[in-house]
Amino acid sequence: MRLWVFDEWRIGVSVDDDPEWLVDVTEMVPGAGGWPPVHLNALVADLPQIGPVLARQARAAGPDRRRRLADLQLLPPVPWPSKIVAAPVNYGQHRDELSATGGVYAGQDIKTVLDYGLFLKAPSSLIGHGGTVQLPFGNRRTDHEAEIAVVIGRTARNVRPQDAMACVAGFSGLIDFTVRGSEDRPFRKSFDGFTPMGPCLVTADEVADPGHWRFSLTVNGAVRQDGSTERMILDFAHLVSLASYHTTLYAGDIIASGTPEGIGPVEPGDRVELAVPGVGRLAVRVEAAPASPTEVMGDWAAPFQNR
Repeated sequence: MRLWVFDEWRIGVSVDDDPEWLVDVTEMVPGAGGWPPVHLNALVADLPQIGPVLARQARAAGPDRRRRLADLQLLPPVPWPSKIVAAPVNYGQHRDELSATGGVYAGQDIKTVLDYGLFLKAPSSLIGHGGTVQLPFGNRRTDHEAEIAVVIGRTARNVRPQDAMACVAGFSGLIDFTVRGSEDRPFRKSFDGFTPMGPCLVTADEVADPGHWRFSLTVNGAVRQDGSTERMILDFAHLVSLASYHTTLYAGDIIASGTPEGIGPVEPGDRVELAVPGVGRLAVRVEAAPASPTEVMGDWAAPFQNR
């Protein structure tokens, strides 16, 4: 089953892999509507019970509840997580490209997630398919990083790897935009719009083999990244286990699993699109921020712009 969030936090379901339509099931979800949209977290937690009911209702729905995807404003499928946990350098080839000649950190000793651990991104950085990413610093490089997101389905703390996948509600596509520079990762990766996610949440039972999952990213139609989860240093189960040791995970929390090689800079006017088979295509536009740091904060903020 695929879960969608659209327009004013409405909830849609597609069950037959139809690329054009979903069924609006908002009225069937307890607590739906209102702000903040925490009802989506409750829905994720209740998926084992309510999921089959929603799927049956969606299959039986009449035309009055069907919505064409092209007509909807898609939002992140889990728009209000308590946290986004992210894995730095979780692919060996990505580590190699960072330190290679011409790489972002050429000549430096780049380590992996086993050395760096995990970090947090601001939930307010989430946007959905069709959203816009604004580049906060016009003079600094901002890169795309294609990833697959894990969505947690229940409270988890100190979970062993062999039990970790039972805590996963589903998966989604995710792009981790990153300003290069000397600030800590949470600062450089948490600007509004820097975590596009979607286009939908695919429940875990729909993913036959998450350990061998190819995905790709294009910029203006040209392939930049083409990776597979089989090359992750820590697979999904070990990431969930590590994250649950670091912090208590709650239903709706998101784990960004890391990016393969092929990262690259984006510029205003670019269209960035992530394709994850079984999940769909997540596309966003890139534009310049409407104001520079010094215009907003004053001359003291110039180092952020020019670093």
